[in-house]
Amino acid sequence: MNRLAPLAALCLALLASFAPLAGSAPAQDAAARWSSRLSKLDPVRPLDYLELAEEVADLANSPEERALARRLFGLAGALDARRLGRSAMLALASLAETDAERARTLAAAELVGGSALARGEAAGVAERVRERDPQQLDALARAFSLHRLGEGRRALSALRQADADLLLEAVGPALAGGAEAFRAECRAMRGSAQLPSDPTAVARQHAVELALRRGELRSASLDLLLHGDDPLPEIDLADSLSTWGVDPARAWWRDGAWRERP
Repeated sequence: MNRLAPLAALCLALLASFAPLAGSAPAQDAAARWSSRLSKLDPVRPLDYLELAEEVADLANSPEERALARRLFGLAGALDARRLGRSAMLALASLAETDAERARTLAAAELVGGSALARGEAAGVAERVRERDPQQLDALARAFSLHRLGEGRRALSALRQADADLLLEAVGPALAGGAEAFRAECRAMRGSAQLPSDPTAVARQHAVELALRRGELRSASLDLLLHGDDPLPEIDLADSLSTWGVDPARAWWRDGAWRERP
């Protein structure tokens, strides 16, 4: 046994020397991984923030990288709400960590800029639904109808027309299981033999479609479907920090931190 003692001690020493490597095994620090790309960003080119945010979100393998993607989406929207606001807010909704945060960002997406503001549409959500391209509403209604017939593949195809998928995201909380559950059920369908089995889900589709047709996206009945009796999200678009979660004045990445103009 005494002869084995030095060998055991050597093994323990070797294991101890590898311990720091094991502790650093998780994903590479987000800032270090993306630092060179971040340092090239400039607020005069807000679209660069959005494009990098999409890339970071697609490749994120740690909470830090998902947080970085949210910050970049927030900066893109805060820097150019007119062109990028809606896209940035919908992306933030997809990265939300709680149901409450997702509801808030989806509501904000209906109020901030994007194509709606570029066309000079009214700020009210119901008004924008009425003035939006009716083909978008028709495509979503067609997707609902095909889903009820068990034609899942065709329903997904309908969602890809006229930006209907964006409208599905906006009303997703009113559907059984949300927008992604609707898509998943469509993908799982194998012809008309597999019809939706939940009558409540079908009733919700009809209620959503009726509200949209009437231009009542924020009607009392649909709000009850979307949020139950919870208070509606409060959004102050004049406050960039509360709306986007970032300070647009600190949009330059320098020396490992977000800073004001160098």
